[in-house]
Amino acid sequence: MFDVDGTLVTFEFDVPGAKKALVEEMTRMGIDTSDVSLTSPIQAIIDAARLKVQRGRDDADFAPLKRRLYAILDDFEVESSSKSTMFPGTKKTLLYLRSRSVRLGVFTNSGRRAAYSLLRNGGIFECFDFVLTREDVDTMKPSPAGILKALERFSLPKEEVCYVGDGIFDITAARAAGLKVVSVATGNYTPERLRKEGADFVISSLAELPGILGV
Repeated sequence: MFDVDGTLVTFEFDVPGAKKALVEEMTRMGIDTSDVSLTSPIQAIIDAARLKVQRGRDDADFAPLKRRLYAILDDFEVESSSKSTMFPGTKKTLLYLRSRSVRLGVFTNSGRRAAYSLLRNGGIFECFDFVLTREDVDTMKPSPAGILKALERFSLPKEEVCYVGDGIFDITAARAAGLKVVSVATGNYTPERLRKEGADFVISSLAELPGILGV
């Protein structure tokens, strides 16, 4: 099971700009943002918005704002995706794993628009049994919800599945879901930091993945 941004493709997402836009939209909608900041994770900002809107009501009250916040993230992601490139060896590795009957899936915090575009432009969309994005779950990583949903698609024991990502949230979510984690040190974090955070394996390129899997 793979992350996309920073794992399969390069991705220069304007995280500070996206957070600022989310907070500004919440303020425009009359939502108190005094307890969030631009250092808060994106999921924490969205969770704060949910709590402010619900106040004892159900998720239906939050749905319109959630769609608006996700649309803002979509705009930032689509803009970034135009500058993205596939990491060397990615497609070759995925095709090799499929040729050896290894099942492949995706769960990413990215939205469907950007994720599908990145995977199709790279010619690897068809490599995967399924692609799940933030639209398919209630909470993004570091919550394990999306990974657990993806596990249902695989219909495999946890012991037979691993999560491949590049970030700390990938490790947190995958370990909470009970999966082993392969971290790709593509630049956002050092190998040492990834190991410290709990990655079971750290590689510098996806070309090393078949060896890790014993394929």
